Amino acid sequence: MQQSDHFRFVSLLALELDNGDIELPSLPDVVTKIRKMLESDDCDFERISQAVSLDAVLVSRLFVFANSAFYNRANVKTDTLENAIGRLGFEVVRNTAMSLTMKQLYSSDKQDKAAKHLRAVWARGMKLSCMSFAIAQLKPHLNEETAFLCGLMHEVGKLYILTKAGEFPAFLGDPESLNAVMEEWNPQISKSIIESWGFPDEVIASSDPATYADHEADAAPNLVDVVVVAKYLVDGAEQNLQTLFENDISCQKLGMTEDAVAEVMTAYRNKLQTMQQSLV
Repeated sequence: MQQSDHFRFVSLLALELDNGDIELPSLPDVVTKIRKMLESDDCDFERISQAVSLDAVLVSRLFVFANSAFYNRANVKTDTLENAIGRLGFEVVRNTAMSLTMKQLYSSDKQDKAAKHLRAVWARGMKLSCMSFAIAQLKPHLNEETAFLCGLMHEVGKLYILTKAGEFPAFLGDPESLNAVMEEWNPQISKSIIESWGFPDEVIASSDPATYADHEADAAPNLVDVVVVAKYLVDGAEQNLQTLFENDISCQKLGMTEDAVAEVMTAYRNKLQTMQQSLV
């Protein structure tokens, strides 16, 4: 790839970011409604059920989740939407809707040339979300469902970059340059997208850990720390846990001992298996 192509592509990203032109398709109505209900003081079961019932695909996935081994520990099958929502909880319903939306965005048939890259980023997003979920369970004050959402959204900027790269075929044929641009620009673009979709500040902050991390070792761990450690573990860093624990503040704050990592990895595998089976 010519240097001029690289410069033009990066210049385009910078211009769109500066102008606030970073846009992906709007979230489906059901996702927006559920998100707003969860953030309001008058969220109730009936309103959530009414919103969900209008989306047949979401309803079918909720039944699969509710009857999965992960959520149906008593092995009692449910066949009503009300019971499924009651078993899962509102936040799981939101995350299921968001996972379906993200899967559709990453599998868009309009991006044939980028399809391989999109599948890879989607697969990594699933791993980050499930790992974040598992790590958050270590600390009672952390919400594992919000952690899941943070992991799911953490690299949404890469989706935008890949859609734009379709206009620059040389980029898609140069994995080294493409990956370098995605790693450099993902935090800023992810933050812009998550803000435009109206998600809470803690989800926005987790998109750019380098900016929002609290480096005080005695501070309580937050969802930024969770995503930082989730990336380490997804990338196989548990092999160097002792070095990480001695040198990384987020690992220290979350108490990532060998036993803790073993617990996290078990929970992660169970959650990931459920997600992969249920989102087919």
